[in-house]
Amino acid sequence: MSMKPLKIIFELDGSGISYDQSEPTHLDALLAWALAPFYCKGEPPTRDEVPFEIPLPLGRWNIDGHWGWNASALFPEGPQFDAMFFWRKRFRQTRAELTRGSPNTASGIYRDYNMPLPLLLAPRMVCWALGDRGRVEQILRKQIKYLGKKRSQGHGSVVAVRCEWCEEDFSISRNSRAMRWLPVKKGSRIVRTRPPYWNCVGATECCEVGEFIHDQIGGLQPSCPAFENSSQTG
Repeated sequence: MSMKPLKIIFELDGSGISYDQSEPTHLDALLAWALAPFYCKGEPPTRDEVPFEIPLPLGRWNIDGHWGWNASALFPEGPQFDAMFFWRKRFRQTRAELTRGSPNTASGIYRDYNMPLPLLLAPRMVCWALGDRGRVEQILRKQIKYLGKKRSQGHGSVVAVRCEWCEEDFSISRNSRAMRWLPVKKGSRIVRTRPPYWNCVGATECCEVGEFIHDQIGGLQPSCPAFENSSQTG
C-alpha cells in the first residue's frame, strides 16, 4: 500500500452544513464509519466497551505510547457565511382522527418543534491525510453523501469528492498548529486518539484542533516509512 500526502476535498451543494468548530469531524472517523459494516457484526459497543479496531488505508503516528491515524479534521474552504435554519415540526391537525386521546403538543411524540440550527455556508470542506489515494477516494465517493448533522433535512450534501496529491503532509500539524486531536500533557480535551471518538475506552488528554503545539508533542515516532515526511511539517 503506497502512503503519500493527500488533500481531500468535499464539494458541497450550497445548502449549508451544520459545522461545530469545537467538535470537528475527523477524516479517519468518516472512513471508519464507512467501513464498519464490512468489519463489524452484531450490536455496536457501548460507550465504555472496547471498540473494534477497523483497519484504514492510512499511515499511523505514535506519540508517547498512543497511536492514531494520519488524518486531519475537516475544515471549511472558500467564501464562508453564517446562517440560521429553523427545524420545524407541527402537529397535523387534519390527521387528528388517527390518534387516541388528546394529543399534547407541548411534550411527547406530538410536540411542536421550532429549533434553531446554525449553518455554515461554504463551497467545500477539506482535510489532509497520509494514505492510499485510490482506496481513500474510492471509500469516500461510494459511502459519504452527507457531512454534519441534520442530514435528513438535506443539509451538508456532498456533490463530489476529490483526492489530490500534496507536497507536504499536513495530517498532524501545519504551521505549528494541531490539525487534529493529539495527545499532550495537560490537554484541555479528554478523547480517544482514533475512532470511534465517542467511545471513552483509551481516552487521554489531547490538545484542541488548531491549538499551537510547538514543542508540546514528545516521542513522535513513525509507524511506516512514508510517515517520516509528517514529522517535518509545521
